[in-house]
Amino acid sequence: MLPPPMTVRVRIAPSPTGDPHVGTAYIGLLNWCFARRHGGQFILRIEDTDQTRCTEASAQAIYESLRWLGLTYDEGPDVGGDRGPYVQSERVKLGIYKKYADQLVAQGDAYYCFCTARDLDAMKARQRAANEPIMYDRRHRGLDLGEAQKRIDACEPYVVRMKTPLAGDFVYKDRLRKQPVVKAWKDIDDQVLLKSDGWPTYHLAAVVDDHLMGITHVIRAEEWLNSLPKHIWLNERLGFTPPEYVHVGLLRNADKSKISKRKNPTSLLWYRRQGFLPEAMLNFLATLGHSFPDGRELFSHQELAQVFDLDRINVAGPVFDLAKLRHLQGQWFRKMDPARQKAEVHRAIDERFDQLLPLLKERMACGGDFIAAAQTFYAAKVDPHLDELVPKGWTAAQARKVLEICQTAFKNHLAGEGNAWDVASLEGLVRGLIGEQSTLPFEHTEEQKAFAALWAPKGVFMALRVAATGSKESPPLFDTLAALGPMAVIERTGAAIHKLGVVKA
Repeated sequence: MLPPPMTVRVRIAPSPTGDPHVGTAYIGLLNWCFARRHGGQFILRIEDTDQTRCTEASAQAIYESLRWLGLTYDEGPDVGGDRGPYVQSERVKLGIYKKYADQLVAQGDAYYCFCTARDLDAMKARQRAANEPIMYDRRHRGLDLGEAQKRIDACEPYVVRMKTPLAGDFVYKDRLRKQPVVKAWKDIDDQVLLKSDGWPTYHLAAVVDDHLMGITHVIRAEEWLNSLPKHIWLNERLGFTPPEYVHVGLLRNADKSKISKRKNPTSLLWYRRQGFLPEAMLNFLATLGHSFPDGRELFSHQELAQVFDLDRINVAGPVFDLAKLRHLQGQWFRKMDPARQKAEVHRAIDERFDQLLPLLKERMACGGDFIAAAQTFYAAKVDPHLDELVPKGWTAAQARKVLEICQTAFKNHLAGEGNAWDVASLEGLVRGLIGEQSTLPFEHTEEQKAFAALWAPKGVFMALRVAATGSKESPPLFDTLAALGPMAVIERTGAAIHKLGVVKA
């Protein structure tokens, strides 16, 4: 008698540490399509073991974004299911992970480590000085369990580490890759599984949860390939049947670097606020790693699910091209019925109206004036006059260099964890930059002296104002930059830099 067919169960497991990421939507779409294609279940799990960074607001944004995209999940924190709870912090309270960590220790596959932060820092310093790989030196690997228990009873802090094999190679054949994944075990660290506060690391928690939730396939980004040996080993040592691990390509910027908010908007909330349609976003994401057999350009995710083939996914670094997304967005928008088009126009205006009216009302005499006054805030781009981009007494080359420094500062600020894009933060950032750039080194050249002299608020503010709005006149600069949003400011500053770059100094 043939065994019953396997019920496909897949999951996505984002961490609620900020705005929901386009990468989460991409992986979610692939998992959703695979589940629907095979009549299986798609599960959402929230991995919030990093309690210093995870927030409930971020978790709620994940639920909302997936609903907006139409990626409905069969089980999850806000819909329930019989394999819950679906939030890892709730599972910690049930003692689930400690049970399995204790099992590994008892059977000799894990051990207690009592190294302090100072011990680990000294270890890394020694390894750097000796040009050795930076990894735990396994000093407590052979510690007697009885001695370890005495130290635990004395309330000495400890972690639990996996006892990684010391010889041989790990080999795994990923169905999407021509060559098998091969890793030498000696180069793989003795990973911490349970932290000193009793919370699990991602590695133990993910493996245990995937088993208990009956996950059959883990479809995830290729950044997890380095962790694959640990996950397979943990499955085997805990007596689990490992799910099939499939690693797809990371979303990339045009320069093939990993997509990041320094170079592309990564927040799903940003795309929704900009008026992108969920149909266009999912259509675009689908084309990054898959294609429709008949070559059609427009299709819904339901239509994709009907023909989805996991083995046809392209893993060669899909490029997240905003121009392509806008092209698809335009096609989807124009094919909508007039009622929905009208609703989308109203929604786009209303999204920013309450923020903009206080800034613009002093420039208005009647309601109709709002359209002209707000134009720069809704425009896809601006085209400033070249002579207005160059403040009085500056050269085009100097203006270009100042804007380059400002744009880099904006990108770095945006990439910083928890940095706000608001009036106070932007004013502090730009004024701090002015103070830094206007300070001359102890020994300086005439050229350095001339450049430092440019960094007075009047000139810098004007260069930024014209680059960001296309005009010398606007509401207060930092209110304007805050209302425009980071991507518009960075993109428009970049366009101004380019325009100045084609001018001979």
